[in-house]
Amino acid sequence: MQAEPAPVELEMGYSIDEFAGVLAPAMRDWAVAGGPHTWSVCSGDGQPLATIDVAPGADRRVGALRLPVLHVRIRFETTSAVHAAELLRRFERGFHRGGG
Repeated sequence: MQAEPAPVELEMGYSIDEFAGVLAPAMRDWAVAGGPHTWSVCSGDGQPLATIDVAPGADRRVGALRLPVLHVRIRFETTSAVHAAELLRRFERGFHRGGG
């Protein structure tokens, strides 16, 4: 039996509300349920792919500027490396913010 891929831990510059607004569109035709601190993602045929946990961190301060910090942990529920890679591709593409 094949094991699930290792969890992915990220620190993101999003508030929980911003994260919630981006997650479902980022997953496109895959089902997203839950929130605001724990989300599940399932494939189009209902196969569980991942559980995503989020927790707010202390804001980053740069002078007068304050940036939100969100700790994100993606735990894979699938043993399919193809599904795991596609989930990460969709996640990264959906949450990428423009910049130099």
